[in-house]
Amino acid sequence: MLPKDRERVQLDVERCKHWLSQGAQPSDRVARFFAQAGLMQWEHGNNPDKAKPKAKAQERIKAEAQKAAEIAAAAAAENAG
Repeated sequence: MLPKDRERVQLDVERCKHWLSQGAQPSDRVARFFAQAGLMQWEHGNNPDKAKPKAKAQERIKAEAQKAAEIAAAAAAENAG
């Protein structure tokens, strides 16, 4: 950890302004640093899709649900017959 009297991140403000004027889109974390330096406005974002399972996980969930349904159907058939 750095001492309290030193900044953790040092920005070359002129270069930051240049790249922002050229259309650069900073990541959320960098945008927070820029906001602290007064270069831009930053608002907390919301990305609900980030928490969703990816494609392979969704396939695995479907396969497990199908397997559970088959087991339940087989159990019901045994109990009925």
